[in-house]
Amino acid sequence: MRKVLPIICIVSLLIGCSIAPTKPNISAIYRVPALKSQLRPLPAKSQQLTQDPFPIEAQKLFQKLYTLDPALALEVGKLPEFQDKVDERQLRALTRFTELIANATPEEKVNLAILLEVGKPNIRRYCAPLQAIFWVLEEEEPYLEPNPLHYSLEDMLRCVWDYSEKRRWSDFEIVTERLNSPELINHYEQKNFWYVDCEERVAEPKAIFKYKHGCCFDYSAFSEYCLQKAGYDAKIIKVESPNYHSYHVVCEFIDKDGKEYIMDNSCRPCGLGITDKKKYTRRLPQIGY
Repeated sequence: MRKVLPIICIVSLLIGCSIAPTKPNISAIYRVPALKSQLRPLPAKSQQLTQDPFPIEAQKLFQKLYTLDPALALEVGKLPEFQDKVDERQLRALTRFTELIANATPEEKVNLAILLEVGKPNIRRYCAPLQAIFWVLEEEEPYLEPNPLHYSLEDMLRCVWDYSEKRRWSDFEIVTERLNSPELINHYEQKNFWYVDCEERVAEPKAIFKYKHGCCFDYSAFSEYCLQKAGYDAKIIKVESPNYHSYHVVCEFIDKDGKEYIMDNSCRPCGLGITDKKKYTRRLPQIGY
């Protein structure tokens, strides 16, 4: 490692970043007049939705979905696709999704419940796997084979998150709000970033997002930023180097189970992904922050 680090890295290593966590979007079903009397009043300081009510067709679909599953309807309303105007694609997806829920098997309901728990529901802006389901359903092509309610999280990420779609994956703030759980951040890093030696590091989350390469400092800075934004306790730590460098840096975080984990996708020859901290530090002991 270089002996002189950019100030951003020194600050990050010594005191950690302080990224404010997100807050859930206000569900768009508050834009359905017929449902307002059934919904919990919004807190006084909440940013009220200012958009006009949904088109009648969208209102009817949300009413039906709310009758089938009120909590699910609230989650659907938090999706970015319903925070502003609703176009033909969103109406098509909402129609198909409501039909799927009306006919869902117990196994499909359990699988969907698992997807809805990805991340921290009380902090994330919306459920990213649920958004991915809507991406499948908004396409004009037939969607029933396979039924997206059958997808595991791994299937969803592999089959639906197409990083070549620039309109969905080019904005830093939008993408980092979508990466609202350790699993999602880990997958994104493994598919989008490649390692370069520390001599070429860019040393800032937005830079590695833009250039798609970096060293362990860059990977760890991006992990820490996304994890803190998603409401996780995360910080960068120093561990013994697996190669010729004097040390290696990784991102430590506490998951929802209360245990400490390490996210490390820059360790070469191969990234280790998410690993239990105790197991990881048996191989590469921690030597500082």
